[in-house]
This record gives sequence, C-alpha cells and structure tokens, in this order.
Amino acid sequence: MTEHFAQARHSAEPVSFQLNWGQVSGLRWGAANGKVILALHGWLDNAHSFLPIAEAFVASDLAQDYQLVALDWPGHGHSDHRAAGNYYPFLDYVYDVIQICEQQSWQQVALLAHSMGAFVGNLWAGIEPERITHLLSIEAFGLLSSPESAILEDIRQGFRSRLKQQGKRRPHYPDFSSAVAARAQAGDFSVELAGVLVERGIEQLAEADFRFRADGQLRTKSALRLTPLQIRTVLEAIRCPFTLVLGAQGHKDRLQIALNEWQHAVPHLKVVEIDGGHHVHMEQPDAVWRQFTALLAGQNG
Repeated sequence: MTEHFAQARHSAEPVSFQLNWGQVSGLRWGAANGKVILALHGWLDNAHSFLPIAEAFVASDLAQDYQLVALDWPGHGHSDHRAAGNYYPFLDYVYDVIQICEQQSWQQVALLAHSMGAFVGNLWAGIEPERITHLLSIEAFGLLSSPESAILEDIRQGFRSRLKQQGKRRPHYPDFSSAVAARAQAGDFSVELAGVLVERGIEQLAEADFRFRADGQLRTKSALRLTPLQIRTVLEAIRCPFTLVLGAQGHKDRLQIALNEWQHAVPHLKVVEIDGGHHVHMEQPDAVWRQFTALLAGQNG
C-alpha cells in the first residue's frame, strides 16, 4: 500500500451515519464541531479520492474552524450496499446527504465534489439553496440528461442492463497489486493514485483472493433521466458561489456541451481549467484546493 499523504492518513477520523436503509461511512479531518465541508466522490471511487486534498486541508488554517467530511457513497468504499433489488436511482444519493445533514443538524454545508458526486452537488444546490453555501464542482456540470423522445429507449436499455447484471459476479484478484493495475487501466491516472483508491475500495477474502467492495448493481444504466429543461430548472435555483474546475486532459468535450446547454442558467458560475485529467483533484490537489479556498473567501466573481 502507498504511504503518500501521511499527514492526512494520520489525522483521518472514521465516521459513519446510520440511515433508514443502512450505513454510510466516511472520513473526517479538522474540527469535529466546525463548519462542514462535504467531499463527494465520483462513480466507483471512494472517500480516498479526497486524501490528496485532505493533505492540503490539514496543513491549512481552515482546519481550525472547519471539518472536512469525505463520504463513501452507498455501494462504494466502506458504506453498505443498498438492499437486493435496488438499482441506485440517482436522486436517492441527494436524499442520502440530506438525511445525513438532518441527522447531524448541519444547517449549512459547503460542497467539494467530483464527477458523479458533483452531479449530486449540482442538483442538491438547486433543491436546497438555503443549505448549500459554496459549491466547487470538479469535472461535472448539470447532469447526464436525455430528451423526452428518448424515454422508451432509456427504459429498455436500463432494464436490459439490470437483467445482464444479474448473471455477473465481481472479479477476483490474486493480490493487491493486480487490483491496483486493473484500476489504473480503467482510469486516467497513475498507478500510485490508483493505489490510493484501491486501499479503501478493496477487501481481502483469503490469502490470495481480493475483490473490489463496490456493488455490481452500480454498473446498471439509469432507466429514467431528467430532461435538459428539468435540469435547467434545478440549476436556475442555485444561489451559492459556484466554481467549475475542468481538467485540461479530462472530459472537456463533454463538459463544453453541458456548458453550452446550461451555463446561462447559472450566470455567476466561474469556470477554471487546471492541468490534469478527470481526477485532476488527485493529480493537482494544491491547485484545486486553492480554488476552493478562494471560493470560500468570496473570490469566485
């Protein structure tokens, strides 16, 4: 296992939240009763996605007044899988974090979110504009959408993916290194950063038997998606300072389509490009952290 980000590792506090369906786990840094920064990771990642940024956080003055809480989404990392027969409808992720905030009496939170987690953040900031104080969205804007005319094909493909997934089992690996190599091949980052994610995303079943913790049902396709107009309506309700970080070698083409579609719905949006791929927050944590601290300081105009 990699020994990088030693300060963040040493100071990380495991946290868990018991919801009505199961347990959501995560890691916390900083002041236990401080203002809340929620870090929301991407699809098939886990809370270790924010270990590099946590290294910058614990070295900063903000750690005296804030707590950085990185969650494992349901079905990811150390969080429970949803019950059998559940296919992880996207809006339930938003409800999960709302439940956590209600349970913990977090009236206001700032969001530091990547990819799928940032899609959650985009929706949440419109749904509860009074709760979300700041939003830094990494490599995601708006939401994956479908036009109204695609409804039948979306449902058909979603159902087919569920049927196909029923016959699949999570792959097994003979050792930790093999799992890291597989994760690196599936991503756009180094073996070192893949190892950071795999540490929290793997379980050892026997001496030479490893498998990823992530629920296989996460790979099924959404049977229903919001339309572009519905997403615009949500984005228009966002009131908080909002910065979008693009990786120069990330999903720029896809993000530009989203910006063309919806940027006018968030006139105060600031767009920043940083050298790096889709996981730019892991590759360039100091640069991304500077953007977040500037956002908190009211410098996103």
